[in-house]
Amino acid sequence: MIDTIDALLEILSAPFVQRAILGAFLVAIVASTSGTFLVFRGLSFMTSGVAHAALGGAALGLFLQHSGILPWFDPILGALLFSVLVALITGYAGEKGIAEKMEVAVGVSFALSMSIAVLLMYYIPPTQVPQIWGYLIGDILLLNDLDLLLLAETAAILLFLTVLFNKEFVYVSVDMDGATAHGLNTRAYHYLMLITSALAIAFATKAVGAILVYAIMVAPAAASNELIHSVRGVLFSVFVIALLSEMLGLLASFTIQASPSAIAGIIAALSYVIALQIRHFRDRTTDTEIPDSHEIEDLFTIMENGGSEGVHHH
Repeated sequence: MIDTIDALLEILSAPFVQRAILGAFLVAIVASTSGTFLVFRGLSFMTSGVAHAALGGAALGLFLQHSGILPWFDPILGALLFSVLVALITGYAGEKGIAEKMEVAVGVSFALSMSIAVLLMYYIPPTQVPQIWGYLIGDILLLNDLDLLLLAETAAILLFLTVLFNKEFVYVSVDMDGATAHGLNTRAYHYLMLITSALAIAFATKAVGAILVYAIMVAPAAASNELIHSVRGVLFSVFVIALLSEMLGLLASFTIQASPSAIAGIIAALSYVIALQIRHFRDRTTDTEIPDSHEIEDLFTIMENGGSEGVHHH
């Protein structure tokens, strides 16, 4: 037991492990504040579209660097540029609040970005190509100080915007037409939510890869949305599931020599499957539940009074 504790303390004392733990915490915040509203909006596919658009942006950045056209152009700038473009195209397609058009726009942007990435790879030195694929695979154990700084700034901005515009984001995500009818500037909040989410996804993709970002930002939010009916409850639940998935992934990487991102993604996906089963069981139990005699008497009393408000209240 003492040897196990000593080994654990030795692992935790390693700087790259400490950076991974901090990165997991920050990614969980990003998933909670951004992924939740994307799922509410019916735009879970946008996470994948933006994350893969970052590959095209990174390829463009490397091409501009090595061709000498813009030697100062960093690949992360290209990733951010492409991510914002996806958000703008998606936002323009969905200004009327139609989620289906937004999903189509994300799909087209996804295809365009990946096509550009594959095209530019032919003109980039082979030694630099793995840097592009790093945006897809990623590894939370390879985070550097710059990655953590970018993630921390992103998480802080998202947390601030979520606290400040929580109600507006909920209105835009759930009932855009109704919010517009009540005088809310839905167009501004619509674009603000999409652009900040796209930037968050891009930074998170740079740090941990597109695969883990998609799993962590979508699955916990979808699972929480199945079981919890309050926005605050969903936000907190997403954070807990995302952080737990990532921590278990890190633990697995040291015990069974597995990829932490892969394990975290599997656990996050399973959380959604489990949530579906719990929801199904709960709904079936509710549907088959037989009311007692007092509930039947109360219901008949309300019906005899003829009060529709009473029925609604009951």
